[in-house]
Amino acid sequence: MINIIIIALTLSLSGFFIISRQNRLIMDSEIKNSVTENNLIESVLEYSLLDIINSSSQNVRSVLPTLSARVSSGMLASTTSLYITYDSNIVYTSNGEETSPSREMISNNTVGKKYQLKRENDKTFVYVISSVYVDDSIIDIITKRNISDTMTMINNNISLFRLYIIVILLISGLIVYAFSTFLTRPLEKLNTVTDDFAEGNFTSRSSVKSYDEVGLLSDKFNHMADSVENHIDELNDMLHRRDQFVADFTHEIKTPMTTIIGYADTIRSVELPREDEVKAASYIFSEGKRLEQMSSHLFDLIYLKDGEIPKANTNTRAIGEAVIDTILPSFQDAGLVLSSDFENASICVDSSLIKTALINLLDNARKYSDNGKEISFIGHIIPGEEKNQNSYEYIVEDHGIGIAQEDIDKICDEFYMVDKSRSRKEGGAGLGMPLVSSILKEHGAELKIESELGVGTKMIVIFPACTIIEEEIV
Repeated sequence: MINIIIIALTLSLSGFFIISRQNRLIMDSEIKNSVTENNLIESVLEYSLLDIINSSSQNVRSVLPTLSARVSSGMLASTTSLYITYDSNIVYTSNGEETSPSREMISNNTVGKKYQLKRENDKTFVYVISSVYVDDSIIDIITKRNISDTMTMINNNISLFRLYIIVILLISGLIVYAFSTFLTRPLEKLNTVTDDFAEGNFTSRSSVKSYDEVGLLSDKFNHMADSVENHIDELNDMLHRRDQFVADFTHEIKTPMTTIIGYADTIRSVELPREDEVKAASYIFSEGKRLEQMSSHLFDLIYLKDGEIPKANTNTRAIGEAVIDTILPSFQDAGLVLSSDFENASICVDSSLIKTALINLLDNARKYSDNGKEISFIGHIIPGEEKNQNSYEYIVEDHGIGIAQEDIDKICDEFYMVDKSRSRKEGGAGLGMPLVSSILKEHGAELKIESELGVGTKMIVIFPACTIIEEEIV
């Protein structure tokens, strides 16, 4: 509607100015012709009167009608009437009228030329008057030109212009409507998709495909919708994992707490032999240690997610040897053989967290290996294409029960245990591998797991090239 109004105003104003100018030119032409005709008659009458005055003694008033009739018959157009007055009295009319047609034009008795437009009986006339002095008297030469045909033509032009404006507005309105519909249809589709998306259908996408601004907006909307859907999926997954975490954590706490409460109640309410009392206390102690370990791991996981980790260049051999010093007594108690070998290099890490991760990997290898088995713990540099592109890897390899292929992708989930009975027996709670994964992720390191049931497992920790600084062996 706004476009149609603008078009209507533009066409109307431009047409008004054009028609007005055209009509003005036509009227100016008619007036000019009337004045020219009056000038010719004035000139002929003036020269004729001068000849008569100079060549005879006839009275001007007496010869003026005859002379005017002669000029009128020879020079006057069919649409023009001639009026001659002498001292404001009509002495000649070409159409037989006896009264002056424009008395107000000659009432001031001034010499000169004037014109006037008048409408009489639905007709339009141009009056032109010329006044001259002859023998101290004023002779008025008045021509009355009928321009009704011209006015009819002007009125017809105006009517035709109005008709054209209406037709053009109708046609342009239809064109604008069709074009606007064509342009806004993609926006309507996009609006429908937006409403659908706002109502919760996050899979809704815009099908508008074009190379204009609407197509670009459609692509941006789809990109936004993809991002929103991905974020929502991540949030839903996070909520699911949180709920699962709470459920698993509750379950894991319930088991040791049940044991602790049961044995504590037995010790409190029943007189037990010393041997049974020590056994009950041992169960309470071991389950309490498991709860303590679980709390420690949970604290480390929360710290890794929310805290800033300070890093420093640390010698890889020093890390490996410190881990062995920590883990070796438990290996000796389990009757396992631990072999090690480390190449010298420097990695930019938080040494305590990396030790924790490696200790967890070695502890898992210990739990799932039988007495007398050998577990190797080595570290070496992986050469890159250039010297500054070298990487470093720690490898923990055991010959234990192995991990099924379907379990490999799950062992880094909180509270997931491959062999729950063995894990609980060893004091595990399914938080060791999630902690390892979080530590390595914070350091930009990669964990690879290679395993085969009944053969053993190899855990490979690879530190990226940007953290490696080679050191000479001392």
